[in-house]
Amino acid sequence: KAVQLPPLAEQKAIAAVLGALDDKIELNRRMNATLEAMARALFQSWFVDFDPVRAKLDARPPVGLDAATAALFPNEFQDSNLGPIPRGWTAKPLPEAVEVNPRRTLKAGTVAPYLDMKNLPTQGHSAEEVIDREFSSGTKFQNGDTLLARITPCLENGKTGYVDFLGDGQVGWGSTEYIVLAPKPPLPPQFGYLLARSDALRTHAIQNMTGTSGRQRVPSECLNSFLIAVPPPAVARRFDQLTAPLMAKIKANSNESSTLSALRDALLPKLLSGELRLDQQQVAA
Repeated sequence: KAVQLPPLAEQKAIAAVLGALDDKIELNRRMNATLEAMARALFQSWFVDFDPVRAKLDARPPVGLDAATAALFPNEFQDSNLGPIPRGWTAKPLPEAVEVNPRRTLKAGTVAPYLDMKNLPTQGHSAEEVIDREFSSGTKFQNGDTLLARITPCLENGKTGYVDFLGDGQVGWGSTEYIVLAPKPPLPPQFGYLLARSDALRTHAIQNMTGTSGRQRVPSECLNSFLIAVPPPAVARRFDQLTAPLMAKIKANSNESSTLSALRDALLPKLLSGELRLDQQQVAA
């Protein structure tokens, strides 16, 4: 059966309308990549490289920091099990500062948001698809938690997500092959995600995989030997103030792109079939 297409001028107008939606989706993707890079760079600068402290040691103003923020950092280091860390900070095993696989309650048979491993992103933090599914057994999580894939090759491929898609107090669930990270106060929730994206943690996890080739996984216990530099509450609060808006904007952009993508997919068959017609001014343009 032949498919009746709209006139050529209308086809071009349809392509222009749908192309504009695609352009906006791509713009959001690029913006999110930039926002995430900013958050990860700040994490690296403050908590790994200790750039503000090094700048003060060299009698330089810390790059990109206002005076009040710069004042939160000391001008010297102290020795620790992690090596030199800013004076007044503490080197702690990860589980002392970040809860690993926190206890979350979800009764068997409850229909709840489900995130499959295949939909955990390799780039960025936004889950690609979340569906409602009856809970049987799996990892449980809530907003603010970070999901780190623990199996090969998902870990090496970068599968990591930040949970920001649930309702207040809602518990979701997913693969048993997630390690869930939940920072303890005063560290903000996004600290866990940015830590999980850091080269140091990923390298540590990959080096501690166990099991036979092709079926290797990270034992949660290996995180007991991973040390992190924990800042005073004032630094943690300032980090939250600077990075929480970035994470919120990424979420807003992702939500908008999902809406636009659904709109595009719904419009295409209706426009081509003639069920929906464009305004004649759009066709003429």
